Amino acid sequence: MDSTATRRRVTIFLISVLIPAAVLTGLAIQLYRQQQKLIEQELEKQHDAHTAEQIHSVYRESNLRFAFYGCAVVLALSVTLFCRYVVWQDYRRDSELADLRSQFVSHVSHELRTPLTSIQMFAETLALGRVQDPEKQRGYLETIARESERLARLVDQVLAFSKIEQGRSDYRLQLTPLTPILEAASRAIEPSLAQQGFTLRRIYSGCAPTVRADADALEQAVLNLLINAMKYSNDSRIIELHMRQSGSDAIVEVIDQGIGVPAEYRERIFEKFFRVPAADGADTSGVGLGLTLVQHIAAAHGGRVEVRGNLPAGSVFSLILPMEQQA
Repeated sequence: MDSTATRRRVTIFLISVLIPAAVLTGLAIQLYRQQQKLIEQELEKQHDAHTAEQIHSVYRESNLRFAFYGCAVVLALSVTLFCRYVVWQDYRRDSELADLRSQFVSHVSHELRTPLTSIQMFAETLALGRVQDPEKQRGYLETIARESERLARLVDQVLAFSKIEQGRSDYRLQLTPLTPILEAASRAIEPSLAQQGFTLRRIYSGCAPTVRADADALEQAVLNLLINAMKYSNDSRIIELHMRQSGSDAIVEVIDQGIGVPAEYRERIFEKFFRVPAADGADTSGVGLGLTLVQHIAAAHGGRVEVRGNLPAGSVFSLILPMEQQA
């Protein structure tokens, strides 16, 4: 939200609370003073007829009544303030979400346009016969294929997110070995890794866990983590894909040596549309859905996803899944 508009709304909010509070407090004090005067006047008229104890009793009753009314006023103001605060928080969240959705549409449009532009340019060049060298033609076709895969992944992410938002996402969970899923994700990202000079090290710690999972969804989750590692690797060109067992859990870890995730953003990176602010050397392209989908897929499989720092630099994303106990 715009800072000026935010300050204006906060000012209006405070005024709407403080003015009624001041008016009610002033009114209560004035009524109390008038009541005290009336009591004093009445007691002066009948001073001889009242003992000191009776006079004190009248004053105590008056003070108690005023205290009760004062507490009622304070309670009413507190409830009013709390309700206004809740409404303000809801409004602020809705405004932030509206801004994020607007940015999301802009980012999706940009992300769709980039591969489409490349595909159109190289396809037109080949169609017009401007490239006769077979090696260059092959390079152009590989670029078209690579950009098409990138476009398909983006569309798949948007469709998957749409299903989650509508509550229509369903997974077919079956007993599945985890190793083939990791290998499939590795093969899917190999062209992008090779183009950008990355090396993917696969380290499986002698285990072959079986999980109850939707293989396609789990492959997409691992692929999203690998893509995320590529974006934030900075000058490093080493990504590691680990698989190990810890108790009754299978743990898949994607480790990079890049810029890392600042501690203040480690909770927010799984929020929909959220992206870590750009840092030097970081490729922040994307629409802010990749990690959101990873978290949702992990939860649907009875697991979770965690992130921690990778000393001296980088991040470790852990996909933790319950293993299927063999009979």
